[in-house]
Amino acid sequence: MYMLCGGFFRNSSKYGPFHWLYANHNLMEAFREVTDIQRSLLEAVLKAYGHIGREGSTSPSGMNFPTGAALAEKLGYPRRVIDMAAYGSLSSFVGAAPLPLYVLEDGGRPVVADLGCGAGLDSLWLGVEGARVYSLEVSREMLSNLAVSLEGANLNVTTILALLPELPLKEGAFTHAIMNGVANIIPNKARLLEELFRALAPSGKALIADILAIGEIDQGIRNEPDAWVWCVGGALSPDEWREYSAAAGFIECEVEVKERFEPLARGIIRLRK
Repeated sequence: MYMLCGGFFRNSSKYGPFHWLYANHNLMEAFREVTDIQRSLLEAVLKAYGHIGREGSTSPSGMNFPTGAALAEKLGYPRRVIDMAAYGSLSSFVGAAPLPLYVLEDGGRPVVADLGCGAGLDSLWLGVEGARVYSLEVSREMLSNLAVSLEGANLNVTTILALLPELPLKEGAFTHAIMNGVANIIPNKARLLEELFRALAPSGKALIADILAIGEIDQGIRNEPDAWVWCVGGALSPDEWREYSAAAGFIECEVEVKERFEPLARGIIRLRK
């Protein structure tokens, strides 16, 4: 259901019931606030995920990202969610962990910000379980795939075109925020965590699934656009996540390493306000 509730958005009175809410009216304008290197990295990421959103990972010209229905099943996404997802959503799925499981374990009626929602499988899963979801994404192609999946589903999911780390969300309005394979492509992690903290309600939780740096990563690799697309260039160590989250105000930061492939690991970061 494409419905906007003014209570969840900054300066919400200026927004109408659009199919997409254009939170950043000129997305590229935000690039002026970053360095030249960061700008080139962001442009590479936008291009890559736009490509995946249009062509998926199965087309001859597609990139070799581990994506699709097989990945979703491997990670534990329910069959009914996979079945209701449009083909474009499945072929462009690039999630890292089944984060909705952790949200649903808390019970109640969660209000969730799905940040960098991509093709939207997490949003669909949460919506099917009765959560109210606001799905933020910078790729129009990805949001188009999610919109197709939502047609006729009667889920309480709102799609928002926005460029992270700035969140066009009202302070303290969300019980949970999730980022599934997204945080590492954001250059300014400190600002990202500040915005997460602001948007969460008291005792609210943020769940982040991404690549961790558990060893030394060469600076040359960190400056490579492809490394950022693969969530390697922007990877933080567990200690860096703890440091940044504490500075942003979070009272808890748990870093769980799920799989090691030195100098990297796949992990989940759980934060509590």
